[in-house]
Amino acid sequence: MNNIDDVIDSYPIPLNGLRHFYWAAKLKSFKKAAATLNVTEAAISQQIRNLESTLNTKLFIRGHQKVSLTHKGVQLFPFVQTAFINLHEGINTLIADPEPNRLSLSTVPSFATNWLIKRLGHFNQLHPKLSISIDTSIALLDFETHHLDLTIRYGAGNYSGVKSELLMRDPTVLVCHPKLISNGKITREDFLRLPLIIGTTDGVQQMMHAFKKFYRVVDKSPHETLLLGDGSLGVDAVKSGQGISLQRISLVIDLIESGELVYATDYASSKFSFYAVAPESHFENPKVIKFLTWLSSEMIVTEKQIAPYVAKIENLESNG
Repeated sequence: MNNIDDVIDSYPIPLNGLRHFYWAAKLKSFKKAAATLNVTEAAISQQIRNLESTLNTKLFIRGHQKVSLTHKGVQLFPFVQTAFINLHEGINTLIADPEPNRLSLSTVPSFATNWLIKRLGHFNQLHPKLSISIDTSIALLDFETHHLDLTIRYGAGNYSGVKSELLMRDPTVLVCHPKLISNGKITREDFLRLPLIIGTTDGVQQMMHAFKKFYRVVDKSPHETLLLGDGSLGVDAVKSGQGISLQRISLVIDLIESGELVYATDYASSKFSFYAVAPESHFENPKVIKFLTWLSSEMIVTEKQIAPYVAKIENLESNG
């Protein structure tokens, strides 16, 4: 038969048996083959017997301490070796990284603009041969369609079909310009009175409901004056005194420390955190490992910076 389809259909190819045959023939020992494949010697022997039965051909001469190939076994061995080499090369073409020196990353616009970009210079110094391509998107993009290596998301970490690794806890707080409030403290009345600058995503709306529940105003709605696809883009609007807003504390910590913004210390939403998200195999890619190692070290610095402010909120909540 010359047609490969006819050859394949004529009988099933016993790949596992051929794998055991290869190692037993190469090492001239069932015992050594068993150790290499992490199976029992009996399992090797059984696989070889099944293969010989399928091929109706004796492949080994069994000795006391070692085995040797029959004439038929010697004939078969180079074909099996070549077949596995070709199969290995074929699989490698599917899993090999076509761009080992380029990391394709997707994240939310505010994280890229307000946190990540200004820190990438340090990463470039550590890994000058590895370039970063950033795609900003509110939605979690399809990895294959957009050829992504990794995404950084702010959420609950429960993304379907991919693996999530916690990177940094980053509570959401209420912030506004100091001139809009009295005594430097945001109150329940301020929450209802001041114009609201807010994102339109489901996650932001969930956090907004949590704040309304805390302030016991679930049946009331603050006046929304500016709606944004990514609510964190409203930082500049808050700085200019346009209203009050929900913001991740990591994005406004410098403004709080400089006195340009004030934050409500009686409540924060800890529902969401930052996660590294990707198919599980992507986390084994050397360039992804390099990036996440660096990113984790940078986020530890940010977590230490925001820790006193988070602790202040938690202490007030526990004493309230």
